[in-house]
Amino acid sequence: TAMRASAQTTGTFTTLSYNIAGLPEGISSGNPAANTPLISCKVKPYSIVHVQEDFNYHAALYDTCDNHLYRSPTSGGAGFGSGLNTLSNFSYMDYERVSWSNCNGNDCLTPKGFTLARTRLAEGVYIDFYNLHTQAETTDAALTVRRADVLQLLSFIETYSAGNAVVVMGDTNTRYTRTGDNTREFLNRGYTDLWLQKLRSGSVPAAGAAALMSCEPSANNASCEIVDKVFFRDNGYVGLAATQYLVEDQTFVDANGADLSDHWPVKGSWSISTPANRKMSDQWGGPHGAAFSDIGLLPATPVVRTVGIRTGARVDQINATLSTGYVERHGGTGGTAQSLTLGSSEYLKSLYLCSGSYSGETRIFYAKFTTSSSRILAGGNTTSSCTTYTAPTGYAIVGFHGRAGAAVDKTGVIYAPVVAAASQPGVPTYTSIVNRASGLCMDIYNGSMAAGTNVQQWTCSGANFQKWNYDATTGLIRSKQDPRFCLDNSGSFADGANIAIWPCSGNVHQKFTVNTTT
Repeated sequence: TAMRASAQTTGTFTTLSYNIAGLPEGISSGNPAANTPLISCKVKPYSIVHVQEDFNYHAALYDTCDNHLYRSPTSGGAGFGSGLNTLSNFSYMDYERVSWSNCNGNDCLTPKGFTLARTRLAEGVYIDFYNLHTQAETTDAALTVRRADVLQLLSFIETYSAGNAVVVMGDTNTRYTRTGDNTREFLNRGYTDLWLQKLRSGSVPAAGAAALMSCEPSANNASCEIVDKVFFRDNGYVGLAATQYLVEDQTFVDANGADLSDHWPVKGSWSISTPANRKMSDQWGGPHGAAFSDIGLLPATPVVRTVGIRTGARVDQINATLSTGYVERHGGTGGTAQSLTLGSSEYLKSLYLCSGSYSGETRIFYAKFTTSSSRILAGGNTTSSCTTYTAPTGYAIVGFHGRAGAAVDKTGVIYAPVVAAASQPGVPTYTSIVNRASGLCMDIYNGSMAAGTNVQQWTCSGANFQKWNYDATTGLIRSKQDPRFCLDNSGSFADGANIAIWPCSGNVHQKFTVNTTT
């Protein structure tokens, strides 16, 4: 594990995903009483470890040899817990366990599901790590449930990891060759499969083909597909890249060379490299509300023109409008609105935040923006738990990341280089998108600016709800009627998927490529 902070943050780390077969002796397919202590010693070198079926021998896993600094508490033995745990050399926050909504057969005997650990690799550099164990078996009923498991996880990620870099690793029980599995949903949503990338040059096995079981003498080949998988996506800031995929089938064995589990552990080696023209702070507040991040929404040259807050006893909302007219808004509609319009050479220099407890949840109680001209916008109530985020020299605050719902639960800031007044971008051009065959324009149904409103073709009128702007930096297509709304494929990547508008999030179902040459 190595991280270096300078103008950019760069570093490397390793991961391991391992189903350790920790069901009680007599039920387990292995010998966990003897093997779990050995596993405890062998997982030590890896930066971040996900284990599945960590049930009745959990103490041996944690206490024999392992010395990871941050480890999730067990959720219980078989019948009570999910068997999912995280061992990490990096601190994490917002840890959450989620059970599957459906189950079938023996899998209903214990609450399987997935976990989220928002892991801090360096200041402002976070990756959301998901550990999972899906429905087993291949009956029609089991396959139906497993497909639902995959969709439940992906839906959760789109809400609670919006705009974040993500690594998903665990026991998926899926195969690309099995027609009843929907593993490809990860690929549809912009994830990369580590095995496909490193051992198959991105080639996806054909559905319905014979299972790829050529795993001897080594599982590290293009013709050996195992159900323990690793998927990842970057967010345009972390610069997450995979450098190695390795099935550790020769390492996790006992003195006689026998496997320590009925699954092989999968190692990933990784690098990160943040861009020189963006920086992010840490986050201040509590683990409530849905995640948000403006990092994937920012144009190439972001400049804040107006900053705003809604406050009362606490901070209900923070917002900023860029020189392009794009709006960043997080939180609810309570409290009293205030705003501050910045001068042509003025920029946001710092944000002072205080947090406190409300109804048993930690929220932001006070926010104070200070500009480069020492002007202030502030509201809420101060507490004894406060921090200040100050832009580095030559940088300005241009966006936010954190968690919010009806109020602001947690936030940090995004920095970008200060832009001279003469170089600041203005409102971009919005144009009609016309169907060549029909001559009709892409139109928002009834001009209704609400999440999920259908997009259709209609007689061209020149109205703002028929005008669109494509930003090649982000891949987003925004509506002139309200630039907070983007074109969205309704979360479906199938033929015939409905196109609608949705608040801009930067998720993959809002990213398009526009070809202007054909």
